Amino acid sequence: MRARIDALNALGIPTEFHAYEGLGHGFGLGTGTIAEGWINDAISFWERQMK
Repeated sequence: MRARIDALNALGIPTEFHAYEGLGHGFGLGTGTIAEGWINDAISFWERQMK
């Protein structure tokens, strides 16, 4: 994943990547986990890209 993020950044494509300790892919909304609130961060990122 790091190589993919680096490649996108090199092309000037805005990216964000968050790895949550102890969670794999597919943690849903993250309710009750370290990832709780991730959806709000994602929405903020998407909104910034639409401006």
